[in-house]
Amino acid sequence: MFPSPRITGSQEQTRAALKAMSAYFIATDQARPRQERQQLAQEWLAAVRRLRAPR
Repeated sequence: MFPSPRITGSQEQTRAALKAMSAYFIATDQARPRQERQQLAQEWLAAVRRLRAPR
């Protein structure tokens, strides 16, 4: 078998941003309360900002 590839910090940040985005869209699709969707949107935006931050 192949050894599992190492996950870099950038890959982990990308996964976190995608997970936050997915949570937001799922909440929107399920017509979750506005306050919950706003919180999820803030988390998504924060994850994207961390991803784009200079190193």
